[in-house]
Amino acid sequence: MDPLSVVASIVAILQLSAKVIGYLNHVKDTSKDRATCAVEASNLHSLLTNLRFRLEDEDVATPWFTAIRALAVENGPLDQFQHSLELLHHRMTGAKGRVGKITQALTWKFNKEEIDSILHSIERLKTMVDCRKVATSLMMQSKLSQAIKNDTEYVRGRLPRIQTAIETVHLEQERAALEDLRSWLSQTNPAAQQSDILRRRHKGTGQWFLDAPEFTAWLRGASASGALFCTGIPGAGKTMIAALAIEHLATSVRSDTVGVAWAYCSYKSQNEQTVGALLATLLQQLLQAANPSGVQVVERLREKHTARGTMPHVDELLGTLQVLVAELSTTFIVIDAMDECSASDGTRMQFLAHLRTLQINADTRLMVTSRHVPEIVDDFKLATRLEIRAHTEDIEKFLAGQLARLPRCIQRDAVLQQLVQTKITEAIDGM
Repeated sequence: MDPLSVVASIVAILQLSAKVIGYLNHVKDTSKDRATCAVEASNLHSLLTNLRFRLEDEDVATPWFTAIRALAVENGPLDQFQHSLELLHHRMTGAKGRVGKITQALTWKFNKEEIDSILHSIERLKTMVDCRKVATSLMMQSKLSQAIKNDTEYVRGRLPRIQTAIETVHLEQERAALEDLRSWLSQTNPAAQQSDILRRRHKGTGQWFLDAPEFTAWLRGASASGALFCTGIPGAGKTMIAALAIEHLATSVRSDTVGVAWAYCSYKSQNEQTVGALLATLLQQLLQAANPSGVQVVERLREKHTARGTMPHVDELLGTLQVLVAELSTTFIVIDAMDECSASDGTRMQFLAHLRTLQINADTRLMVTSRHVPEIVDDFKLATRLEIRAHTEDIEKFLAGQLARLPRCIQRDAVLQQLVQTKITEAIDGM
């Protein structure tokens, strides 16, 4: 049935029900049947009125409209109710076809069976019309389901980004906790020291060291005793070479299974660079590559000493370091200027001994730079040796970058420039 026919059927019923309600309101009868019939008819009239206006606004393609249209089929609920109202109206108006004037005495003309039939018809239509509520609910559920589906698809589409965001937050939390643990171990900032040294490097210098067979053999683990001992005179560039080696290890070798740690010794900091402080600095850096179990070992160490208000002693630090290096496939440790580590109080030799301990049950490779100090040289007599000195190509690159600082008379004369570079290179003699 088309929308207009449905609306027309409801309008016809509304007109009849209005007349019947008028009769029921004015009839002289105080019986319960008359009152019940009046109330039910009024309720249905209100229900059908709402339904009519809803039909006029509703899209015919909706499930709700399809459900309501089923009420208006031939001999359906609307037809049956309209037929009952017509009979009721006929009984009320008689042959004249209209209700008498309000002033005319109206009497209740229906028996019990007739009222029961009328009420049953009204109740049946109310039930059927109320199905619109069910249909509306189903439609709302359908819309809700679709909205949920759309939201689910939206969330599913964004899930990788959401997951990434969650993982990022989690990683940030872990990083913050790890940084807090590292700060507890040592206030030294090896990375800042490293950056400060590399800032002074002239681009391209020092490549000869990274290409040296001794260094590449040490990287591969082919050097004797797992150690690379680099000696040089004061001013030869040992610290810069150590920084280049550390940069290479940190950027090309370090991973989740390969640890890298370093320490720059300095005679100016001998009071602070105790054996415990040096071991704590190495431990602090190796935490970056430690697995969760290794981190937990350090956390338990902190909990123990925080409760006591103390700091770990050397044996505890060494034991923890052994745990961490044992979990790594390889550990690279670079110590610069070992000769500047205090010798008078035994710090230097104890530190060297502890570094050797780390090599016993793990692949720990040491690189140490130092001046020619007999006791240090003797300690590394089995190590691969590589002398550090200022190479001619490095000096030339550096001087070429400094020519702008020379007087203009030299800057304009290529011969003079070459003479300056040659004389300085000869005078440097490896420094």
